[in-house]
Amino acid sequence: MQIIYRDSLLNKCKILQENKNKIGVYRWINNITCESYVGSSSNIGKRLGKYYSIGYLNNKLSLHNSRIYEALLKYGYSNFNLEILEYCVKDSLINKEQYYMDILNPEYNICKTAGSTLGFKHSLNTLLKFKNRIPINAHKTSIINIENNIITEYNSVRAAAKDLGISHTTLLRYINDTKVINNTYLGNRFN
Repeated sequence: MQIIYRDSLLNKCKILQENKNKIGVYRWINNITCESYVGSSSNIGKRLGKYYSIGYLNNKLSLHNSRIYEALLKYGYSNFNLEILEYCVKDSLINKEQYYMDILNPEYNICKTAGSTLGFKHSLNTLLKFKNRIPINAHKTSIINIENNIITEYNSVRAAAKDLGISHTTLLRYINDTKVINNTYLGNRFN
């Protein structure tokens, strides 16, 4: 039984309530571009609740590429319809999602295999974000070359250790004991 919710912003509360704890396959349809996305969940209400969180979408986009997240933020929820394609049992969920992906060929789905990231490639922008991100609990680290007094700063102990060709635990030990590394370098950690 297919259910169509027109204007997913206007029907947000109804969508979340009616799909609470239900297992099935859903589809977002962009009313402007006619592009779509097919997904599945063992708790559709909970999963759709994440779609309705702008903070969640932005956070996920800072980590990886998602065409549907980008489209929802760009066009707004009121320009999307939501379809519940089918409710099913958990054991057949991935097979049902694949069935709908095969017949509907949704443009926003990056991976064309349900339940898999096989074939998924991060965008260049996402790869740069990975490379330049600072770990949450990272301590900035500076390394001083005591032969020429050149100071190199790093976003984390791990990054400094990698550049020096030693483990981060070894670098931490040298820093904590204020010992010279390889007779050339002195390290310092700060927040």
